[in-house]
Amino acid sequence: MNSYVIWGMGLLGTSLALDLKKLGCKVAGIEKSREYIEVLQKYKFDKIYHTSDDFQESLRSCDGIIIATPVDAVYEILEQIAGASLPENTWITDMASTKGELMKKASHCSKNMHFVGSHPMTGSDLNGPAHARMDLFAGATIYVTPLPQPQNDMGNLSDRILTENVCKFWKSLGAHPYEISSEIHDKWAAYLSHGLHLVSCMVSCLLNDIPEVLEMSHPPAGGSFRDITRVAGSNPELWSGIINSNSKEVTAYLESMERLIGDWKRQLQEKNLPVKEIFMKSARIRSAIVKNK
Repeated sequence: MNSYVIWGMGLLGTSLALDLKKLGCKVAGIEKSREYIEVLQKYKFDKIYHTSDDFQESLRSCDGIIIATPVDAVYEILEQIAGASLPENTWITDMASTKGELMKKASHCSKNMHFVGSHPMTGSDLNGPAHARMDLFAGATIYVTPLPQPQNDMGNLSDRILTENVCKFWKSLGAHPYEISSEIHDKWAAYLSHGLHLVSCMVSCLLNDIPEVLEMSHPPAGGSFRDITRVAGSNPELWSGIINSNSKEVTAYLESMERLIGDWKRQLQEKNLPVKEIFMKSARIRSAIVKNK
């Protein structure tokens, strides 16, 4: 029976714990929110610790540790784990949305542990363990980012096996791991997720130009507005950390969007915007991205 510790029992952490429990694994969770811990009691996981508890025994007896906190908390947790006496084959991964700065920081404490980054391309605009669900990771792409340099004295072979073990873990949940460098990951994430959350917020904020619609007693918009602004309702504290930690690539994304908007605006003013072609091309690109959904 495999045993895992999940540090951070929000939506992703609790959903992961439910899947592992379904597979017959032992699951211990670590969580700082006592409100979340009250909700977690109903799931009957093997152990749930508050961050102030002594959870060293679970760390010393697990096969893998998954950190499911916002990115700005991951490095501090890695430092705490680095001081524990982990089993020789225990691996550690995370589920944070940005990787560049994290992987640089993680390399400084990696000699005492086996760490590989992960980013599941799944989730919800809802948050907290009450909204967790099984099979959240089934069919999802998981970007896996190894450290750029060998982590320990055993050299590259050990690092290769470590990455393979983390990929096997995600495959056991029905997910699709994809190995990628942290630099490329952050660029892709800006285009596939981070920048899109800002675009969603832009669409909402632009309604300040027509404030009268905000006073209507019945919904003034249809499905298109609802769909494109869904993620504008995501956890603002979480997304502040994500976007700021990937500011370079999100800035580049917004600059590309600015150029595209300028081109389309000019063509539209000249009554030369190829609207039909734009929609057809966009539909082809969208189909290529969401083909497995």
